[in-house]
Amino acid sequence: MPVPVDEPVDNEAFPVKPESAEYEALSFLVTNHEYGFTPQEIAVRTDLSKTTTSNTMAQLVENGLVERTENVYYIDPRRVDELTNRLRSLDSAVNLFEVTPDDDSYAEED
Repeated sequence: MPVPVDEPVDNEAFPVKPESAEYEALSFLVTNHEYGFTPQEIAVRTDLSKTTTSNTMAQLVENGLVERTENVYYIDPRRVDELTNRLRSLDSAVNLFEVTPDDDSYAEED
């Protein structure tokens, strides 16, 4: 069945939050998408603990963002551009809020 292009096809939010373990691991894998890494290698290169890395990788696989073969995690080459853009979008949102002034001179109390 055709879907009109002005209708959103996927309304699900991106399951990775900025400054989270998922963000760190996914960013690392996207940046190094030519290779696959074990959880131990990811932990060393991201400064995440081994336990956190194992749990994080399981979550990323469950969310369909990362692929796994045996004990090696990697990014599907067809998804590198999409995931890069998603991560850049998260970075832009964080940067936007970081430069927004904390004081609102136009705000009214209550």
